[in-house]
Amino acid sequence: SRGSFGAEGAPSSGGAAPAPGGTGAKVPDARKIEETDLYRLEGDRLYYLNSYRGLMVFDVTDVSKPKLLGRSPIFGHPVEMIVRGGVANVVVADWYGALEDGSPFHGSVVRGIDARDPANIKTTGEAKLGGWVRDTRVVGDVIYAVSEDYGWHYGYYDGYAGESVSSSSGSKVLVSAVSFGGNTVKSTGKIELPGYGGIFYVNGSSIMLAHDVVADPSKPWSEPTGKTELLYVDISDPLGSIKPRGKLQVNGRVQGWGADNGRWNLDFGDEKFAHTIGCGNTWCGGSGSHFVLATADFSNPDAPKLASELEIPGTAWTPTARFVPGRMYLSPSNGWYDSTAGKTPIEIYDTSNPLAPKLAGSAAIDGNVWLFMPSGNRLFALGNEYTSGPYYDNSKVSLRYLDVTDAAKPTVLGTSVFGEGWAWTPAAGTFKAFTKDDKQGLVVLPFSGWSSKTHAYNNGLQLIEFNETSIKTAGAAKTKGWVERGIFVKGKLVSLSDMALSVVDYSDRANPKVISELTLARNVVNAHPQGSTIAQLSSDWWDNDLTKSELRVLPLSDAEERKSLDGALASVTIEGYNARVFRNGDLAYVVSDVREKVACPADKGGAPYPGEYGGGECYSNTQKVQVVDLAGGKAVLKGSVKLPATTGGYYGWGWYGCYYWDWYNGADVVQVQGDALAFRRWYPVYSKDGTYEESKHALYVVDLKDGNAPKVASTAVTTDPYGWWGNMRVAGNTLYVSHYDWLEKPDPMAPGDTKYSVKYYLDPIDLSDRAAPKLGARINVPGIMVGASQTDPSIVYTVDYRWYGDTTKDELAVVKISGGKAYLQGSTIIDGYVGQVFVQGNKAYASAQRYTYKGDTYTGPRVQLHEIDITDPKKPVDRVSTEKKGWGWLLGVTGDRAVLTSGWGGSGVDIYKLGSGTAPVFDQFVRTRGWWSSSLTRQDNQLFLASGYWGVQTIDLK
Repeated sequence: SRGSFGAEGAPSSGGAAPAPGGTGAKVPDARKIEETDLYRLEGDRLYYLNSYRGLMVFDVTDVSKPKLLGRSPIFGHPVEMIVRGGVANVVVADWYGALEDGSPFHGSVVRGIDARDPANIKTTGEAKLGGWVRDTRVVGDVIYAVSEDYGWHYGYYDGYAGESVSSSSGSKVLVSAVSFGGNTVKSTGKIELPGYGGIFYVNGSSIMLAHDVVADPSKPWSEPTGKTELLYVDISDPLGSIKPRGKLQVNGRVQGWGADNGRWNLDFGDEKFAHTIGCGNTWCGGSGSHFVLATADFSNPDAPKLASELEIPGTAWTPTARFVPGRMYLSPSNGWYDSTAGKTPIEIYDTSNPLAPKLAGSAAIDGNVWLFMPSGNRLFALGNEYTSGPYYDNSKVSLRYLDVTDAAKPTVLGTSVFGEGWAWTPAAGTFKAFTKDDKQGLVVLPFSGWSSKTHAYNNGLQLIEFNETSIKTAGAAKTKGWVERGIFVKGKLVSLSDMALSVVDYSDRANPKVISELTLARNVVNAHPQGSTIAQLSSDWWDNDLTKSELRVLPLSDAEERKSLDGALASVTIEGYNARVFRNGDLAYVVSDVREKVACPADKGGAPYPGEYGGGECYSNTQKVQVVDLAGGKAVLKGSVKLPATTGGYYGWGWYGCYYWDWYNGADVVQVQGDALAFRRWYPVYSKDGTYEESKHALYVVDLKDGNAPKVASTAVTTDPYGWWGNMRVAGNTLYVSHYDWLEKPDPMAPGDTKYSVKYYLDPIDLSDRAAPKLGARINVPGIMVGASQTDPSIVYTVDYRWYGDTTKDELAVVKISGGKAYLQGSTIIDGYVGQVFVQGNKAYASAQRYTYKGDTYTGPRVQLHEIDITDPKKPVDRVSTEKKGWGWLLGVTGDRAVLTSGWGGSGVDIYKLGSGTAPVFDQFVRTRGWWSSSLTRQDNQLFLASGYWGVQTIDLK
C-alpha cells in the first residue's frame, strides 16, 4: 500500500508524575528528570492522551464543567507524552511509515504537536525510535527511550502491504535520544544492542541500561543465558548526543514482567553503584528457581567491576522489587511462596554496604504484591488476594500499609481491600496510576472489574485514607470505561479513561459522587451522511455495562468530532447492544440485541449454570427493531417490535467463515423490498447435563411498511434438527437462503475410502404475503450465492471453493433462475481466496488473496481486485488489477471507487478507481485508525469510515 505520512497529526499526552530516579547526587534544574505520562495539567488546560481519540485538550477553568477545546487523531498506539507550554511531544508505538530512503518502517516515533491553539492543532515534526517503546524519561529538552525491536515488521508501504519479514539481526534493545528544544523534534543519538527486554535508570548525566545477554548474538533468535548486561551511557550533552561507555555482565535476568516493564529491578540512584535483582536461572520460575541481588561498581564508568552477588531462594516467576537508598524491598509475584503457611513475604534487604548486602527483616502477608510505593518510613504494597469461590469472582485489590522504620522489624499497619468480583487496577502495571496526597492523607486508585452478580463492569476511582498509624478503605466513585488515571484538579478528582472524562466531588470521602461526565469515545458502528448532516450509530458489541445504543445526528463538517463532544443536533437512545442499521430513505431501521431476565426453569437446577454464572438468574435473548425518522436532520423514534425470545440462553448468528471478509459470510439480517427485514435465527438446545440435543431454526420477517407499527411473521426453512441453512441473499424483491446436502461415494483414487462432496441449493422465500412467508421449492445451484444482477434479478452469481494441490482457486458462476430451475450461463476461475462480493449493475467485484508454498519456498501474500463484467452472462469477463504484495480484503464498492483493507490489522485502505471496460486501477492509499472499519459510505467525493471507538474518519477522494 502506498501513501504519504505525517500529513495528519498524531495525538499525544503526558503527565507530571514524580521522578523516581536521582535520589542520590543533585543535578541542576537544566538537567531535571521528568516522567512522561498520559496526561499533563498546565494552568487551566488538561492534556490527555486517549488511545482512541488521540491528543485531547480540555479547558478546566471550571473543573466541574470541563470543555473540549480540540483534539488531534492518532495513527498507532499512543504511549506517553511530555507537554511544555502547550506543545506536546508524544511517544507513539506500533507506528507504520517510511524511512528517509522510502523503505518501510514499523516501530515507535516521537511526534511534536503544537496545541497552543487547540482548535488548530499542528504537527511540528517527528523522529523515529524503532522497536516497541518500553520506557521513557525526559532530561532537559531531550526524551530518552528504551525500546525492544523483535526483528519483524508488518509494513504496508510501497508493496510491503502487510507482509511480515524476519530481520536477520533478530531481537535488539535500543536506547534512543530525541531532542525537542525550540519545538523542533529530531533524533540525536541511538545505541543498538543484541538481546531482549531493556530497562534503564536515568540520572541527570547518565543512563544505566540493563538487558538480557543472549547465548549467540550472531543468531537472530538466540536464547537468553540467565545473565544481564549493564551498560553505562553518558548523556551529559544537553543537546542530546549519547555515548556508551563501560559495561559489565552480572548473574540473573533483571528484565521481569513487573510494574513499569520491570524498571524497579534496577537502581543507579547515586551514579556510583548499580543494583539489580533478577531471576537466577535461564527461564524464571519452576524447580530450583532463585533470585540474584547483584551490585556493580561504576565509580569508573569506563571500567566497571562486580562488587557483590547475593543468591536469594525463591519459587516465583519474577520478583516484585523496589530500591531506595540503602534498601531493597522484595516480594515474589505470587501468593504461594510458602505453601505450608500460605503467606507471601515482604523482605527488606540492607544494601548500604555494596560489598555485602544482607537480609534485614521480613513480614508475611496474604496474596500478591504487584507494586511497592515507598513513602518515607512507610511502605505501600499494592497487590491482590483471593477468597473462596469461582476463579472469576474472588480476586480483590489489596493495598497494604507497612511501618518500615526498623528494617529488621517491618510491621503491617493495616490493609485496604476493595473491588467486587474480579478486580484490577492499572497501578499494577505502572506507578503513574498510583495517586497519593500526603497532606490529605489520601490514596486514589483507578480500578476496573467484572461482577458476575450484576453482569456488569465496575470501573472508577477508589479512595483510601491513611495516616501515620492506619489505613482505611473509603468510598468509590463509579465512572465509565477502563479508568487509567485518577488525578487531583482544583479540589476535585478527575477520572480519565479512553471512554470518558469524569469529575468527582470527594468532599464526602465515604460517598464520592460523579458531578459531570464527558463521553470521549463511542463505538461507532455506522455513519451515514445525508446532506449537511451525518447520522452515527454507536453500540457496544456485548451485553456488559453498555446495554443501550445511541443514534446521533451531527453536522457533516464535524463528523470526526475534533472540535466538540456535545455538538449533536439530535440524539435518541435505543434499547439493546450489538446494533446495526438499515436505511430506507429518511428512515433508519436499527436492529439491536436485547437481554431480559426471566424465571429459571425448574429442571435446570435454578440456573443455566448453577453455582457459577448467574447465581440463580436466567435470561432470554432476542432482537429488537426500532424505526427512527431522520428527516430534516432530526432523530425521532417511531415504532418498534421485538422478535420472540429464545429459551436456550443465547442464540446463534448465522454462518461465518474464517475471515470477516469471506464470500460465504452470510448475514443474519438482510433488508428486502426496502421496508422489510429478514432474520435468520438459530440456537442449540442442551440437556440438563450439558449434552447437545438439537438445534432450532426459524426465519423471521419484520414488515416495516407502517413505520409506527412493525409486524413480525415467521416460517420454518427446515425441520431437520441437525440441518443447516443460512447465507441469506436478496435478488431484486426475492429473498433466497442457502443449504447443502452431503454426498458420499467410493473414492476412485483410494479404494476402500469414501469421497465426500456437497450439493448446494437455493431456497426462495415468497414474501408476497409478509404475514405468511412461504418456503419455495429448492433449486440446485453450482455454489454459494454471493449476489445477483441489479438489472436482471433472475441472474444470480455463485462461488465454489476449489483446491488444486498447493493452490486455491474459486469459481464464480453466472446462473439464470427460471421456472424453479437454475441454468448455468457461464463461469470464470478466480485465483486465490475470494473475499466478499459486491455487485453494481452487471458487474461483480471481489478481492482475491493468494499465498503459495512451493516446497520450502513461501511466496508471501499477494492481493488483486477483480471486476467481473457480466453484461453477457454467457461470457463473463474478469478484469484484474495489478498484483500488490501483502494482505487486503474488499471492504466496499461505492460509485466509481472500490476500497480494500491494506495490511494486516488497522494500517490503512487502498482505494481503486473503477473504469468503463478497463481493469481497476490503484488510486490512493489512506492510513486509517483502529483495527478495522465496520461500515463504508460515500457522499459526493468524500468517504466516511466508521471505525468503532476510533470514531468516524473522513477521506477526501482525489
